[in-house]
Amino acid sequence: MKTLTPKYRFSAAVTVWLAVLTAPVLPVFVWAQTRDLINGNAVQFDDNGIWTWYSDERAVVDTNRNKLVVGCVENANGLGGIPRDGNINVTIWDVPGGSGPRYTLRTNLTSFGGGDDHNAPGLLVMPNGHYLALYTGHNQDSNTWYRTYDPLTDGWSVETNFNWSAQPDGTDFNTTYSNPFNLTAEGRTYNFARSNGHGSPNCIISTNYGTNWSYGGELTWGNIPGYVQGYFKYWGNGVDRIDFICTEEHPRNYTTSIYHGYISNAMSFKSDGTLMDTNILDKLTMPTPNSFTPVFTNGTVMPPGQTNYRCWNDDVCRYPDGTIECIITARINNNYAGGNDSITNCDHAFFFCRFDGTNWTPTYLCRAGLKLYSSELDYVGVGSLNPGDPNTLYLSTPYDPRTDTTNSTIHEIWKGVTANHGASFTWTPITQNSLRDNFRPIMPLWDNNDSVLLWFRGTYTSAQIVDGAVLGIVEHRTEVVGQMHYVDATAGAGGNTTLTNGGTLNLSGSANQWHSQTGVGNAGTVISSADSVAENATNLMTQVTLPGPGTYDLWVNFWGNPAADWRIAAGLVPANMQVYRSEKCQQVQAWTEDTALILTNLSPASNYLYQAYVGRVAVSNNLTVNVLVDDWPFQTATTNLVGNTCRTWYDGVSYAKVAPFQIQSVSLSGPSTVALVWNSPPPELSLTTPTYTVQKTSSLSPPISWTTVATGIPATSMAYSTTNVDNAASGTTAYYRVTWP
Repeated sequence: MKTLTPKYRFSAAVTVWLAVLTAPVLPVFVWAQTRDLINGNAVQFDDNGIWTWYSDERAVVDTNRNKLVVGCVENANGLGGIPRDGNINVTIWDVPGGSGPRYTLRTNLTSFGGGDDHNAPGLLVMPNGHYLALYTGHNQDSNTWYRTYDPLTDGWSVETNFNWSAQPDGTDFNTTYSNPFNLTAEGRTYNFARSNGHGSPNCIISTNYGTNWSYGGELTWGNIPGYVQGYFKYWGNGVDRIDFICTEEHPRNYTTSIYHGYISNAMSFKSDGTLMDTNILDKLTMPTPNSFTPVFTNGTVMPPGQTNYRCWNDDVCRYPDGTIECIITARINNNYAGGNDSITNCDHAFFFCRFDGTNWTPTYLCRAGLKLYSSELDYVGVGSLNPGDPNTLYLSTPYDPRTDTTNSTIHEIWKGVTANHGASFTWTPITQNSLRDNFRPIMPLWDNNDSVLLWFRGTYTSAQIVDGAVLGIVEHRTEVVGQMHYVDATAGAGGNTTLTNGGTLNLSGSANQWHSQTGVGNAGTVISSADSVAENATNLMTQVTLPGPGTYDLWVNFWGNPAADWRIAAGLVPANMQVYRSEKCQQVQAWTEDTALILTNLSPASNYLYQAYVGRVAVSNNLTVNVLVDDWPFQTATTNLVGNTCRTWYDGVSYAKVAPFQIQSVSLSGPSTVALVWNSPPPELSLTTPTYTVQKTSSLSPPISWTTVATGIPATSMAYSTTNVDNAASGTTAYYRVTWP
C-alpha cells in the first residue's frame, strides 16, 4: 500500500460532513478510428519471442538488484527469419532505466522444424543472487541445457547440459519443458520436466545453485494409453513447498480432469495434507496423477446446460493465507475422442478454482474461444493468476467476458477482479481493438508496490510457426508518469535530428538515404526510408532537451498502416535497440499528449501515429538526451530488403515527467472545506485501476489516530490528477494522507 502524508497545517472551524468530488466512472469504449489500445504503457521486451505455458517461471524479478528477467524463444516467422529461429533469449531489464540488454543463450534450438514455443526457458533467481535459465527441445532428445548469470560480472556461464538418459535404468521418453524452483529449507533446487515413464513428470536436483545437477526422481506414473502421462503446472514459495495441478493425459487422448497436490521435504501430498509419496526422489511406489485431490472433473455441468470435457491446466498459485487458486480450461459440450484434432472444433471455457483449506470450489469465468490451429483442438489463449493478489486474474480470449457473447475474432487480454473469493468477477480490458492476437499472459511475483503483466502479441499459426513479440506493462504505485510532450524530429542545419556522429542529416531522394515525406505527419513532414524501394538508411540520433532536472520516460513516435508492416528501430543506447512494429505497439491517444497532434493520415491509405517506449532517464545538470533511431526494411520472416510494406515513417519523440505519487495541493476553500489534489495515473493507462482513500489527523505525534475522510475514490478518467473535498475539516491543524490500497 502506498501512502502519502503531507505536512500541511490549516485553521478552520468545522462540522462533520463528507463530500467526494470526482469525475464519474466512464464506460469502457474504443474510438472508432483507433486500433491497438493498451491499458498502460506498453513495453517491448523482445521483438521476436514466444513461450509455452508449461515452463515456469518465464519471467522473474530480482528485487535486490531491481531487475526484471524475461525469457522466450525466437521463431523464423518473426523478425530476422531463419537466423533467429529457435534462439533462446533472456532479457535483463533494468527497472530504473526502463530498458536492458537481450542475451542469446543458445542459437537455433528448433523442434519439429521450427523455433518451438515448448523450448522457451524456465528462469529462477537463486539465493546467491545468480540467475538460472534451463531449456530443452520439444521431444527432441534427452538434454536439458542450462546457464547461470552473475550480475556482479555481467556474464553467463558456459552452457552445460544434463542428459536424462544417464539416470538409473535410462529413460524411455525424450525431454520437454523446464520448471526450476528453489526450496531454501531443503537446500535444493528442483527442475521438473516431462521425461521418463512415457512422459511422466521427473525432476533433477542441484545443491550448489544450479552449477551441477543430478537425477532426482519421478513424481508420478501413469498407465493410461496415449501420448504422455499428464500435464503439470507448478508454483513454488521458494522456501518449503511446490504446488502443482495436473491431468492424467493429453486431452486429445483422454477425458482429462484436474487434480492438485504439493511437494514438501521431498514428499508429495494431497491438498489436505494426506501423504502420497514418502520420497519423490526415487522411482518406487509412485502415485498416479488421478490419485491426488480432484479440482475439476471431466463432465462437470457449469453453468446449467453446459457440459465441460477434457480439461487442461493454465496456472496455479498458493497464497500466504494458505488458499490455493488455479485457472483451467475445458471443451464446451464436446467430448470428441477420435484423436484427430484437425477434423473437429469447439468452443472452450475458462474456470477459476479456489481451495479454502477444506474444499475446492469452481467458478465459470467466460468462453475461451475456438482452437488456435487445426491440429491442436485444446490450444487457447490461456490465463494467468496474480501471485501478489488472489483477487485478480488475467485471461486471453476473443470473447468479451462482460457479456460472454461478443466475439472480436482477436484474442485480447482481460483483467478480472473478484470481491467474493471468486464467486463473481468484474472485467476490464487490458488490450482493445488489437490488430494482432494477444496470447499467454503471465504475471511474475514482485511486491506490494510493483507489478508487471507480460504476454506475447502476434500471429500464431502453430507451435512452430509464430510471428510474435513479448510485450508487458510495468506499474509502480510509488510514482505517476505524467502527460506526454511531443518533440518533432527535424533535419538539416540546426535540426534536432542528425547522424549518430553529429553530422547534419540532409534528406534526399537518393537510394539508401533518409527522405522527407511532406503533407503528412506532425509539422507537415516525416523522415522516411524504404517508402517504395528496398533500401537501408543509416542510423540517426534525435537530441531532446528536457524542461528541467528529474526522471523522464521516452517514446519514439512513428506511423503505421494496418494493411502493412511499418516499423522503426530505436533505443537509448546501441546495445538496447529493438525493432518496433506498429502491429506490436500501441497507438497514440490524443488525451495522453499535452498538445494537439495529428494522429491519422487518411491519404495515402489509413495511417496512424504509434508510440514505442525506449526507456527512462534521470537528468540533473545536463538536460539533453539522445534517442537513437534507425529503419529496419527487412521483410518479416526473411533477411530480404523490401520497400513499401516495411517502411519507416519517423515523426518525433515524446517524453513525460515521472513524479512521486504525492499530494500536489491542499487548499482551504471555505470555513470548513479543504480541497486536496494528488497526481494519479489515468485508469485508462493503469494496470491496477486505482482507487484511493483520504485520511486526516490533527497531530503527527505518536500514537497517530487517522480518520477516514473518503474511500473508494476512483482515479479521474483521462486525467493525471484526482481531487477530493473534505467538507468536514476540524480543529486548527490538519494533516492529510492519501493511500492507494
